[in-house]
Amino acid sequence: MGAVAPCMQHIWLALVTNYLALIPLAFVLVTLVLRKKWTYDIAESAAGGVVTIVLVKLAGLLYDENRPFVVLHRHPMIDHVSDNSFPSDHLAATGLAVAYLWPRSRPLAIGAAVIGVALGTARVVTLLHWPIDIVAGFALGICGMLLGHPIIRKFPRT
Repeated sequence: MGAVAPCMQHIWLALVTNYLALIPLAFVLVTLVLRKKWTYDIAESAAGGVVTIVLVKLAGLLYDENRPFVVLHRHPMIDHVSDNSFPSDHLAATGLAVAYLWPRSRPLAIGAAVIGVALGTARVVTLLHWPIDIVAGFALGICGMLLGHPIIRKFPRT
């Protein structure tokens, strides 16, 4: 009976670490459907997403950090390649979702931010990221949306 608990813990950590970022995405999709401003919202989120990808790739080129499981010579709790850990792509996507949601639905934005805390914590606990990777990823996602917004604002809303 005692062996079941660690196995369940591993399953939960794997689910949280790998798939929790899908919930903020679902929040964005729900918001898109309810607002019915498809053209503008999709264009704005796409611009924010492209800018976020560029920022994340640039940050990764400027700062190369081994994953904690590599530095600590440990096997990760969740299987992962030993590539650059900086910044966290999962948290960049979550930050992007929070920034998109904030002016449209504060409760969903706050929910997405709380999910980001859980996701970031799980990714640190499982030795996939350092805390700075988490904070930087989240911040880059927010910056991506903030920088993508003015690009789309130049076009008339439909």
